Amino acid sequence: MLLERAELDAVTAIERLAGMQAQYSPSPYIGLWSRVRDFQRDELEAAVAGQLVYKATLMRGTLHLVSARQFDLFRIASRFPRHVWSEGPRQLAERGIDVEALREEILVALDAQPLKKPELERAFRHRIPTDLPDWVAFSVIVSVGAAINHHEDARFGHFAGSRYRRAPLPAADPEDAIRAVVRSYLAAFGPATRADLAGWLGRSVSTFADALDTLDLIAFQAEDGRKLVDLPDAPRPDASIAAPVRFLPKWDNLLLAYDRRERVLPEALRKTVIRKNGDVLSTFLVDGMVAGAWEAPLRGRAVMTLQAFTAISVKHRRAVEREAESLLAWLRPDTTGAEVRWKPA
Repeated sequence: MLLERAELDAVTAIERLAGMQAQYSPSPYIGLWSRVRDFQRDELEAAVAGQLVYKATLMRGTLHLVSARQFDLFRIASRFPRHVWSEGPRQLAERGIDVEALREEILVALDAQPLKKPELERAFRHRIPTDLPDWVAFSVIVSVGAAINHHEDARFGHFAGSRYRRAPLPAADPEDAIRAVVRSYLAAFGPATRADLAGWLGRSVSTFADALDTLDLIAFQAEDGRKLVDLPDAPRPDASIAAPVRFLPKWDNLLLAYDRRERVLPEALRKTVIRKNGDVLSTFLVDGMVAGAWEAPLRGRAVMTLQAFTAISVKHRRAVEREAESLLAWLRPDTTGAEVRWKPA
């Protein structure tokens, strides 16, 4: 949906994108603005409030928005069995603690009111052996996807941290879930390698190898010899089609969906855009490739600052500026005197 904005509702668009990363609350909204024609933030906020979209810890142990009808599939497929959070329940069980009973105690507390992770850990510290760390209480619910974020955490301007509530009970068959998520990934990001899928999902290749074998896929060979697979009916635009300038938010999944990201992010820019601490800059694309970064505070003066990472022609600079002006007007609709400026080289 980056070659041409789609006529889709927000929930369907999120499904088309195999979920949207959401550590920074405005990111999914900006990502949809770049992909959906006439997208308004009220539409997504209404979908979240109406329980059509959930915010939850999913792929790679990070926060994502997914549709309610796909949540269970992604929860099952993205569980992280070797993550430190899975160690907490194991250590409790080794000490004879009934983990299932403790989990239900915590969920009952969340039914009464949403709690932040530190609040939850303090409330249940007395149920955790003294030699184990505080986070073990939180691991009891997060390790199996028993809790999701409170719906208000997914509002555009929410910056007060995560609050948790009980998640719907799991119902999907694990094999069906993994197969469905593999299809969703390929529909959004294919053609791709097995390593690409493993990196995006945060699971080993063995997790989904059988699912790949049972799907009707077609294969390609990349220029460097890697095997790529894709859905037979997936769109694969001709390389000659011009890609318009597009703006991506922090942590946009396009930059995190591949093991090797050169198809969109030049290797020379990788460490500039994706920082050591896991932060991912807000970027803009020129002809389908990351060409620079942008920054636009949501408070104070309505100013967007553009930073070019590569040489950009006068024609493309003007296109970047036009798209920047449109995005800034959308981000700050109640302000006047909005300004787009380039950071000095």
